[in-house]
Amino acid sequence: MRLFLLILGWSSVVGSLGDGALGVYALWINVLEGWKLIGISVNDLLRDFVPIIFWVKQVAFYVLPEQVVYWIFDLPALVYFPIRIVMSIFIGWWALSKAATLQEQENASQLS
Repeated sequence: MRLFLLILGWSSVVGSLGDGALGVYALWINVLEGWKLIGISVNDLLRDFVPIIFWVKQVAFYVLPEQVVYWIFDLPALVYFPIRIVMSIFIGWWALSKAATLQEQENASQLS
């Protein structure tokens, strides 16, 4: 369980860095385009500006219901990425805290 929590925690923290980069990129694109793309969706951002990672949409179809995937990818990128960053940081913090607690309990039981 501790290993799972460590993987979840660190992947959430590292993932939030990637989401932050995508959010900053979406913001930069808007600055360059005179804010004409303020409502650009996650789908359009990935498809048109970051096609190298557009494959994540196909992965999403494998792990989420179809309607949820369409809903997420239709969200405005400038709304989605900040929310996702906050959620990822919270999940990462929680998972790493739980992993540390499990480690402390394991250490205490070994001393007994």
